[in-house]
Amino acid sequence: MDTIRISYQSMCKAMPGGWPVMAAALGMSKDALENRVYERKGQSVSVHEALQMQAFSGTTLFAEAVAAEACGVFIPLPDVAAVDDEEIQRVYMELVDEVGRLAREWREATRDGEVDKRERQRLEAIRDAICTKVTQMNHLTFQVFCRS
Repeated sequence: MDTIRISYQSMCKAMPGGWPVMAAALGMSKDALENRVYERKGQSVSVHEALQMQAFSGTTLFAEAVAAEACGVFIPLPDVAAVDDEEIQRVYMELVDEVGRLAREWREATRDGEVDKRERQRLEAIRDAICTKVTQMNHLTFQVFCRS
C-alpha cells in the first residue's frame, strides 16, 4: 500500500500549486487531504478522489500504483486521432529495438550466473517497455484496420 500512498503524494506534488491547490480542487482543506493521504483519524482517500487527483495532476500515477500492487503493469493507450500504417510501423520498429535490447541485457545480466538488483531493474524496465509497445501496436492496428 506504500506504492499507492506514494502515488497520492506524487500527484499532489505534480499538481501546479502542490498540495494546497490539489486540496482546493477536491473541495477540502490541505489538512483534510493530508489526513486522508496519511490515513489519520481513520480517514482514507476514496477511489473516486484518487481518480480525481490523477485527472487534476495530469498523470497516470494512481493507475500505475494500482497495477504495481496487483503485480502488473499499467499501459497507457496512444491517442488515435490521426493514425496510419506508417505510425504502426514506427511503433513496431521500436518494439523490435526493445526486444534486441532485452537480448543484450539478458546475456550481460546472466553472464556471471547471478542477476543483481540493478540488473533486475534494467530487465524489468525493458519488459515493461516491450509490454507497452505490444499493447500500443495492437491498439493502433485495431483502430486503423478493424471495422467499427
